[in-house]
Amino acid sequence: MTQVTEHLSYEEVACHDGTPYPPEWRFIRLIPLADAFEYIRRVFGSPIIVDSAYRTEEYNRRIGGARNSQHVQGRALDLRPANGDRKGLHEAVMQARRAGLITGVGHYPTFLHVDTRPGPQVTWYGSRVENQPQAAA
Repeated sequence: MTQVTEHLSYEEVACHDGTPYPPEWRFIRLIPLADAFEYIRRVFGSPIIVDSAYRTEEYNRRIGGARNSQHVQGRALDLRPANGDRKGLHEAVMQARRAGLITGVGHYPTFLHVDTRPGPQVTWYGSRVENQPQAAA
């Protein structure tokens, strides 16, 4: 089994140190994340590059990731558009957020972070975090 979903592979969600995505989280954490990715991909209508997904604690520390990173929890993806259309990808991510599929969105100069963390929606720009009320279902 090499694909999580049609457009997302197990290779893409593995840690860059070679550690595979934890099997015990595949149904409880990866499936909702992959469903959100497929929704974003469908709305965007073009290939999306996954720059980072699951990270081991050691790898996350080594690259200077956030201490409580959702990547370490297997709930996050850093995405960039293969065609360079950052505005279009942003619009697709925000539509997924309004649909309740993602709760965390981080805006960075070269990529967008999305995650499925439990709790209220959170947005940040670089390292500045803004809590936002969760949208009604």
